[in-house]
This record gives sequence, structure tokens and C-alpha cells, in this order.
Amino acid sequence: MTTELSLFQDALPDFLKNAEPDALTKSLAGNTGNKRISIRGNVFRMIVGGEEVRKSDSRSLQFIIVNGSPHVARQFYAGAYDADNKAAPDCWSLDGKKPDATAGNPQHTDCDTCPQNIKGSGQGGSRACRFLRRLAVMLPDAPDVYQMVVPSQSIFGKGDKNSMPFDQYVKYVASNRRNINTVITQATFDTDSATPKLFFDAVAHVSKEQYEMAIAAGETDEAKRAIAFTVAQTDGVTNKKALPKPVEASAEESAEEAEVAEPKKREGKASKAEPAPKKDLQDIMKQWAE
Repeated sequence: MTTELSLFQDALPDFLKNAEPDALTKSLAGNTGNKRISIRGNVFRMIVGGEEVRKSDSRSLQFIIVNGSPHVARQFYAGAYDADNKAAPDCWSLDGKKPDATAGNPQHTDCDTCPQNIKGSGQGGSRACRFLRRLAVMLPDAPDVYQMVVPSQSIFGKGDKNSMPFDQYVKYVASNRRNINTVITQATFDTDSATPKLFFDAVAHVSKEQYEMAIAAGETDEAKRAIAFTVAQTDGVTNKKALPKPVEASAEESAEEAEVAEPKKREGKASKAEPAPKKDLQDIMKQWAE
């Protein structure tokens, strides 16, 4: 279902800033579940309780990062992607070092030496186990928290100062003595990529009110779940039973990412100074359009 987005992207009237859903709204809405922003099909989609409720035709989306996983995570699916059969990953790791204790079908005790981390274990010569980073974000004028999963090809690599992969972008913000929750981040699809790939840029400083909302949002249970839950857990999908360990596999979220090589560890080399931040910050993007 697709609905108009603009109403919920307009600035909230002052008298409603601190309003919470009342008993009537909760009773009518039922269990809406956790929220996330998907990039499936090169489209920004709002998913609530596992169901798509809104989507945007814009190639860019602006938000404030309020929390994030400290480690690059991993996940592995034994079966091929099936859009009509959502399933939890067979194995996943929050810290990228060892399988999570709740993983239904752990593939190895150590991620680095796992057979699913060997090049060629996945489709097309890739690694069957994928890298990702989970973020908790809020839209500039609303305190609601959304999970955003950044796929591997949007994390690593190098771009220019207006279109950077995520890791480079965060280092750029830090090098300019800014905290990530003090800027409005813009994610833009790479139109030259066959699979969903994002570039990141800082387009404005947050207002005092936005900063206070971001600080509060980052401490909520929703934000903590966003950076710890798999997409399946966010959507309320239960673990499937353990399956045999396959030689070749692809992830459910392979529809949202393409595999990239595992980044090489840098041996303490000093990074080059990032360019100074733009003096003229871009205007906040136009509101999501249906």
C-alpha cells in the first residue's frame, strides 16, 4: 500500500511536538511493530511491522542519525532470496567476530575462518556471508525512530566529498569536529549501480530543537533495537529451523545489496586530511513525494 507522505513530513505544530499516541489511536492501530526504511529496488520504502506503508519517488532522503552499531555486522542466508517468503537469516553476527547466541543455524564459531566467509562460497564468486551496518535514524521534523540497514557496497570504498560511502562519510564529519547527530545526513542512490547503493553527504546543521530530539531518540528502546535487530526481527519474522550448511548461498537482503570485497585492515597509516566542509550548505530536500 502506498499513501501520501507529505503530511507526515511537514513541520509538526508546536503544540503537538510532545504528543504521544493515545489509547484510542493505539487500540485502532493495533500492534504496528518496529519501523524501518528499506532501499529495495532503489526506492526508499517505509516498512512498519513488516508491511510497506509508504514509498518515495525521490532519489534522496534526509535524516538524522541518532544511533548506530559500533561494529560492521554480518549475516548469512542458506536459501535463495524469495520476496514472497520472508525468513530470518540462518546465521548472523552483531560484532562481525562470532555468531550471535540467538542465531538459528550458526555456521562456525569464528566469522573470519567461517567457510561462508571464503570468496566463492556465495553466488558469482562472492562471499555467502554479507557485511552490513545498522543505523537508527529519525526524519528531520519527527522524533520517530527507524532502522536503516546499510549494505556492504554502501559502507566501504572512497568517493568525493559530496558522495561518500558511509565509513568515509562518518570520518569526514568527525574530521571537521562535528558529531554525526549534529548534521542532517542525505543518502542518495548511485544511479550507475545495478543494485541499491547509497552515497552520503551532510547538507545542513541541525537546529537546537532537532538536536534535543535526536539525543532523546538515540536513548530510546526503539533506537537500541534498530541497531541490534536483524531485519527479520524488526519485521517480526521468527527464526526458521536449522538447515544443512550449503556450499553456495545468497542472502534475503541480496535484493538490496551487492557483495563487495572484505575491506583490508589498515596498518596505522595516517589518513589524508579531508576537505573542509562546504560553506554553503544545501537546502533541506523536498518532501517525500508519492
